[in-house]
Amino acid sequence: MWNNPILSLVVLAPLARIGRGALVGITYLGALGTLVGSATRSVFRPSGQCPAFVPATTRQAATLLAMGLPLVGLVHVGLGSFLSMQAYFGGTFVDGTGAVVGVGLIRNAAPLMAGLTLAVLIAARTVWELRGRPRSGLDAEPGWAVDRDPAPGRPAGADPAPEPARLAAVRIAAALVVGPVLALWGILVGTVVGWQVGKMMLGVSTHAFFFMLTEMIWLRDVVGLVIKGLAFALFAALFACHEGLRGSAHPDPDSVPSAACRAASLASVAILVFNSGWFLLVYHAGPAFGPTLLAPPAP
Repeated sequence: MWNNPILSLVVLAPLARIGRGALVGITYLGALGTLVGSATRSVFRPSGQCPAFVPATTRQAATLLAMGLPLVGLVHVGLGSFLSMQAYFGGTFVDGTGAVVGVGLIRNAAPLMAGLTLAVLIAARTVWELRGRPRSGLDAEPGWAVDRDPAPGRPAGADPAPEPARLAAVRIAAALVVGPVLALWGILVGTVVGWQVGKMMLGVSTHAFFFMLTEMIWLRDVVGLVIKGLAFALFAALFACHEGLRGSAHPDPDSVPSAACRAASLASVAILVFNSGWFLLVYHAGPAFGPTLLAPPAP
C-alpha cells in the first residue's frame, strides 16, 4: 500500500514535514539548554583567556541602558496616556483612573512592553556582535587592541577570542540586570504621563489618582514585576546569543539580518507565552492562589 506514490505524497509527505519540524524544534531547545549550562559554567570556570566578568557585564549593561531607556520611555509615554484616557472614552469611571494606569502598567503592560523592546534591541546588537564581526577583542577593556607585533611565527590579529559560552554569559548577565530596571522605568514614565493626562483632561486630583493606585496594588504585582523582568530579559538575551553563536566563527554579515529577526521573533513568542501563563497561574488560578478576577464556579 505504501508503495503507491500518490498515497505517499498525500499521507507521508505531510507527516515527514511534521516530523522534521518537531526534530528541528527539539534540537533548537536542546541547544538553548546547552548554552545556558555552558554559560553558567564559564562564569565560575572559564577556559582560555577571558576578560574580567564584572567589568565586561557592566559595559554591556551600560550600553543596553543607554539604548533602552529612551526607547522604553517613549513607548510608555503612549501607554500611560492611553490608559489614562480610558475614562474619557467610557472604559472606566474617572476616579479609577489611577488604578487603571498604575496597576495596568505594573501588572502587565510595563514588563511586557519593556521585554519586547529589549528583545528587539538585544537581537539587533548582540547578533551583529557575535556573528557580523570578528570575536577577537570582544568584551575587552576599551583601550585593548589586537597585537600588531605578534610573536615570531604567529600572524597578526591571531589573538584568541573569548570562548563562546563566556560571551553569552556576559550578555545574559547584563540583560538580567537591565530587564527589571527598564520595566520599572516604564512604570515610572507611564504613571507620570497618565497622572498628568488625567489631571489636565479629566480633572482627576493628585490625591485621588495615587490613592486609587496604591489601594489596588497587590504584593504579587511587585513580585511579578521582578520575575517577569528577569524572565523576559533572559529570553531576549538567550535567543540572541544562540542565533549569534550558532553560525560560523568567522564574520558573516549577510546572515545577521535574518538571524536577528529570528532571535527577536522567537524571544517575543516566549515572552508572550510566559506572560499569559503568569496571568493564568497568579491571577486566574482559583482560590488556592488568592483572590481572582472572576468568582470561582459554584459546586
